[in-house]
Amino acid sequence: MVQKSFKERHLALLQEAQRIARIGSWERDLRSNALWWSDECYRLFGYEPGSIQPSYSLFLQAIHPEDRDMVHEINVKSLTERAPHEVDFRVILPSGEMRYFHNQGRVFLNEYTGQPIRTSGTTQDVTERKQTEAEFRRQAAYLEAILASMPQGISVFDENFRLRYWNEGFVEALQLPPEQVFEGASHADLTLIPARRGELGAGDPEELVRLRQAEIARFEPHRLERQRVSGRSQLLEVHPLHLENSVAGFINTYTDITDRKQVEERLLLADKVFANSPVGILIADEAGRVLSINPAFSVITGYQAEEILWQPSSSLLGLCSKDKLAQMEQGLAEHGRWAGELPGQRKNGLNYAMWLDITRIQETSGGVHRLWILTDITERKRAEARINHLAHHDPLTGLPNRLSLLARLEQALPEARRYSWSLALLFIDLDRFKVINDTLGHLVGDQLLMEVAGRLASTVRESDTVARLGGDEFVILLPDVGDAADAATNAAAVAGKIIDALAEPIRVEGHDLHTSPSIGISLYPLDGDEAETLLRNADTAMYHAKASGRNTFRFYAEEMNLAATERLTLERKLRQAVAKGEFSLHFQPQFAVGSRQPTGVEALLRWSTEEDGPIAPDRFIPVAEETGLIVGIGTWVLREACRQMRAWLDAGLAPMRMAVNLSARQLKQRDFPAAVAQALADTGLPAQLLELEITESAVMEQPQEAIQLLSELRRMGLSLAIDDFGTGYSSLAYLKLFPIDHLKIDRSFVADIEHDLNDRAIAFGTIALAHSLGLNVIAEGVETQGQLELLSCNGCDEIQGYLFSKPLPADAALAFLKASQDAPAP
Repeated sequence: MVQKSFKERHLALLQEAQRIARIGSWERDLRSNALWWSDECYRLFGYEPGSIQPSYSLFLQAIHPEDRDMVHEINVKSLTERAPHEVDFRVILPSGEMRYFHNQGRVFLNEYTGQPIRTSGTTQDVTERKQTEAEFRRQAAYLEAILASMPQGISVFDENFRLRYWNEGFVEALQLPPEQVFEGASHADLTLIPARRGELGAGDPEELVRLRQAEIARFEPHRLERQRVSGRSQLLEVHPLHLENSVAGFINTYTDITDRKQVEERLLLADKVFANSPVGILIADEAGRVLSINPAFSVITGYQAEEILWQPSSSLLGLCSKDKLAQMEQGLAEHGRWAGELPGQRKNGLNYAMWLDITRIQETSGGVHRLWILTDITERKRAEARINHLAHHDPLTGLPNRLSLLARLEQALPEARRYSWSLALLFIDLDRFKVINDTLGHLVGDQLLMEVAGRLASTVRESDTVARLGGDEFVILLPDVGDAADAATNAAAVAGKIIDALAEPIRVEGHDLHTSPSIGISLYPLDGDEAETLLRNADTAMYHAKASGRNTFRFYAEEMNLAATERLTLERKLRQAVAKGEFSLHFQPQFAVGSRQPTGVEALLRWSTEEDGPIAPDRFIPVAEETGLIVGIGTWVLREACRQMRAWLDAGLAPMRMAVNLSARQLKQRDFPAAVAQALADTGLPAQLLELEITESAVMEQPQEAIQLLSELRRMGLSLAIDDFGTGYSSLAYLKLFPIDHLKIDRSFVADIEHDLNDRAIAFGTIALAHSLGLNVIAEGVETQGQLELLSCNGCDEIQGYLFSKPLPADAALAFLKASQDAPAP
């Protein structure tokens, strides 16, 4: 068993601590606006770790609409003032549940420019704390109301004999002038008033007050009865207050005991309330041992009194976590009370939901007890959940219904206006559903609809909404889909996925059923700025799709159909290109400036179909990147380039580099180094003859992760190059840490190097920078002798371009390279 390192154990402990405390960490790169979440951050926002790509817009969407502007303004202010920030806000989880979060973060500045480059911080779920605070305030109000309505007079004095709290009963019990009763009033002054009336006995009133205060100053519990001038009897009880082993004052209670029978009746009434209360009541001692329970408690929990008397009351909370139990104890210790919702388990093993209110009671005798008030809220919670679900969901498929869809659309539209986002609505009607429903019956039709609902949900993101309006009509809401062009592209891509998802037959009751979608698409703000307008226009576009032959989609704005259809067609063909063998590689040689000998070749992807002929890379590469197809295509290119170089070596070509371009998506694949190693092993190409070219924008998306990946690739023996250098935003602090061998000057700087002094300065500066870091420089796009001479004079190591050779097919490239190797040096 491999022993974990200290760092790994420390990280595991940190992650566990974050999970226990429900604290997630995050970091936002202000240059790329990329947002990173820890695993606990994903869980706080209701997602499985790594299941979505977090973004600042997704974060804002999750915030309660009433809090969203406030949070955004605080973040902006933090960046503007370059200061830390803290903010409390509400969040609506994907499940519809509302939670309270506390965010705090700080801003990190560029050490050279002083500009903000990233922010990081933590997010904590403080829902229980907020709920507890609200419940505590409510219970405090209850307590004040109870004390105000109590028949006894109550007064609280501090250790300096100053009045701190009282009720009206106190003023009435001593018949005090209201103007003399105020916070901070002296006990002696207040006691002197009834003393002068003779209620403290015969003698000098001031001496009687002095003796009375001396008795109280011992701070021991005592009680005495005295006769009022009205003839009624009064019981005075004095209770000292002790906080942390020190005296904090005393409490006086004044009870009219003229008719003790009334008191006895009240006690009997309390016993009846205890026995007949519909809520469970448990009384425990300070150690938590059960002293008494009422019948309702037995009904709720299933335990009889003899089964749990003198048992720990905590044994009834076996489903609660240690953290929750610790919170309860802390609340009792600090506030004398805790209340909240908890999971419970009856004696028969069945679980239930309880609301538990625990109060710590200080007895006049000095003892302490705990009072439990327990309510079974299982059915209430079930009913609430059922009612809420039925009100907002389709009963057959479980999808959001029209009401829920319109609510989410009404919520998404203001966000889209505020942040200049676009959104799309896809109105879907199933072709030939009525025939299936009428022929095979409603039961088969219902099962078909449930399967369709599942397939539709599988085609969209977590943040999207799939709803059923009724019958065979569905609507998909795509919020936050970029600008108008992006919205059309993304909506068309989802429509294509839906068509593909429903192309497979659906097996129901022994029947292979076939249905297809007719899809209408409307876009905000192009096709409307109100929910009903967008829904109506999407419905109209759906009918155009049906009129166009079904199993297709149409935009409400017709001019978008051509571009979207062309892109979808290109994507479909691209998905089949590898299997059909439509891809090929061309190779452009690279030469040493001094010897003019070839040092390597760059593999360039080409695509040609029987129907369309050659398709330019700038048309299909972006589509491959957007759809993720570039990962599979890149794997093919890597293996084919390695295979071709191995074949050339076997044909007698002297060893040289084979350069292969990588996409940013390939770099994000966790198993990419393994795929490279497999390609080298399968083709037999030595690792030192393979060079991977990576754009600087790709490695700067996550520079720390890029350093680790490139270091792993470098340890395999292959070489690395930064392609298109100068077009991105490389940080020199990171550049010197990247384990690379070559910098490639982008052709855009080489093209005008003879005439544009700025391009010339950039090219020459790049050469000097590379050499200072021990790197070789390759200039791309060299087409003239003048460009070559300028680069040569300023120390450029290698060149690539039409001046020496255009990209060639494999056979032509082999012949050219052999001839170049055999040619004498100039």
